[in-house]
Amino acid sequence: MPKLTRNLHQLFESQVQSIESTRSKMELLFLTSQINNSDIEHVYAGLFMELFTNFEALVEELFFGILSGALYTRTYPIVKISKITPITELKSVVFGGKPYENWLPYKEHTLKRAKRFVNNGEPFCQLTTAQIEKITNYHSIRNAIAHKSENSLNIFNRLILPLPLLPSEKTPTGYLRSKPSGSGLTQFEIAEIELKILTLKLCQ
Repeated sequence: MPKLTRNLHQLFESQVQSIESTRSKMELLFLTSQINNSDIEHVYAGLFMELFTNFEALVEELFFGILSGALYTRTYPIVKISKITPITELKSVVFGGKPYENWLPYKEHTLKRAKRFVNNGEPFCQLTTAQIEKITNYHSIRNAIAHKSENSLNIFNRLILPLPLLPSEKTPTGYLRSKPSGSGLTQFEIAEIELKILTLKLCQ
C-alpha cells in the first residue's frame, strides 16, 4: 500500500526532535561546567552531521519512493516520464549502474536527476532559489566538518566572511553555536527549523 510523502516529513521531524533534545542537554552540561568547550564542539559536529545526513536520506527516499510508487502526494502532479521494470533495477538505472550517486549540490544532482524521470522534476522543483541556496550553505558546513580539507574550509570561510562573528565563532562548530543578533537561537537551531520547512515543502 503506497504511503503519503508527508510520512517522511513526520519521520524527519521526530529525528530533529531527538537531535535537539541531545543538543539542549549537552548545552546544559556545558553551562554547569560538566563538559568543556572541546566536548561541546565535538557534540555539535556529530549532531550536525546526523541532522544533515538525515536530510540527504529523506531526499533519496522521497525520490525512489515516488519513482517506485511506494510514496504518493496529494499536492503535486507526479507524471513519470518512463516506466522502469523490473522495479528491482530502479536504483541501477537511476545511478547508471553505479552503487550510489550524490544528491548534492541540489540543483546539479537532485533536480537534474528528477527532471530525467518525472515531468518538471516534481516535487523537487518546488524549492525556490533561496531555499536551494540554504541547502548549499548547510552542505558546505557539513563538508567543512567532515573533510577539514583546505578547499572545504575555504568555502566555509567565504560563507561566513560577511557575518559579524567572534574569533571563536569562525569555525564550523563555533558558527553553529553562535546566535545571530536578535534571534535568540543558535545557528544550529535555525538549521533545524529551516530543514524542517524544506522537507515539509518537498513532502506535501
